[in-house]
Amino acid sequence: MTSTATLTQSGLLAALLQHQRRKVIELTQRRAQREPAHGLLRNSLTWLLARYQGITAGRRFRRISGQEILPRHT
Repeated sequence: MTSTATLTQSGLLAALLQHQRRKVIELTQRRAQREPAHGLLRNSLTWLLARYQGITAGRRFRRISGQEILPRHT
């Protein structure tokens, strides 16, 4: 009778774990590289929104049907 090699004996388990470890490291490195760009985008959007809110807050009146001018309700 011949016995079949187990997963550990054949080395497949070690190869699979090594591959999985390598993929996790690659994903972590990619995420770390993208983070500064995400921060820059987030800061830009925050600045633009604050700027827009400042512009609209400065408008005290709005036109209704093009005839009368009423105070702006917020």
